[in-house]
Amino acid sequence: MSLSTRTRLRSMAVAALTLGLVVGPNSVAAASDAEEDPRAEVHEGNLTDCDGFGGGLLVSVGDDEQVENLPGLTYDGGDTSSDKHVTVTDVPDDIVVTAIVVKGGPGYNVYVPGERELSSEAPWEDLRSPVNPGGQIPTISHWFVCGAEASEPTTDPQEPTGEPEEPSTSESPGKPDESEETEPGAPTSESPGETPTTAPERGSSAPATTTTDAAPVVNDDDLASTGLSSGWLIGVGAALVVGGGALLALTRLRRRSTT
Repeated sequence: MSLSTRTRLRSMAVAALTLGLVVGPNSVAAASDAEEDPRAEVHEGNLTDCDGFGGGLLVSVGDDEQVENLPGLTYDGGDTSSDKHVTVTDVPDDIVVTAIVVKGGPGYNVYVPGERELSSEAPWEDLRSPVNPGGQIPTISHWFVCGAEASEPTTDPQEPTGEPEEPSTSESPGKPDESEETEPGAPTSESPGETPTTAPERGSSAPATTTTDAAPVVNDDDLASTGLSSGWLIGVGAALVVGGGALLALTRLRRRSTT
């Protein structure tokens, strides 16, 4: 090998080493520059049931078993041997999903539809586990979906809270009541003894007739019932006349006897 060839190979080796020193750290930094999913709530440890989320287990995929209690729920990915993401593509209309849990590494993510910027309806894409201590997204070790049947809203008919309102009998202002209309010349419901007042027709110069009270009629029976009858006065006068005559005759007899 010539000197020029050795020099050229040495230069290439130095360049490769320099490139490795420059690119290598950047590659590691790029691989570990993962961020947490803002749509998920991060937890440490493990979780395998739906307690606290409501409903029951719809689908569960793990290393040891795979449970599909709801075959109508479809998804892509989620293979526990190789996948880091899972997408729930469709859910039956009569099912409400309450939570999706994705476990990987030392923690798990909880996704709740309608919260943390996660759509309230499927599809839910690229669901994953939390970032591991090395700053990378680990392979999924277990994931499951919780939910229940959608309950139809029940509306009980409201009972009336009060008695039904009676139709109003009030007439519009200025409109006379039909029951109070009388024919011309018919007597009104005024008290006895009063003469109704008739207003002159518009344009007529005749004076208005005023109402006058009739003089009360004296009943003789009322005076008799008070004991003020004149019969006893006649009896008393007759007795006085008889008594006076007797007294006069007695006086004359005394005068004759003395003479």
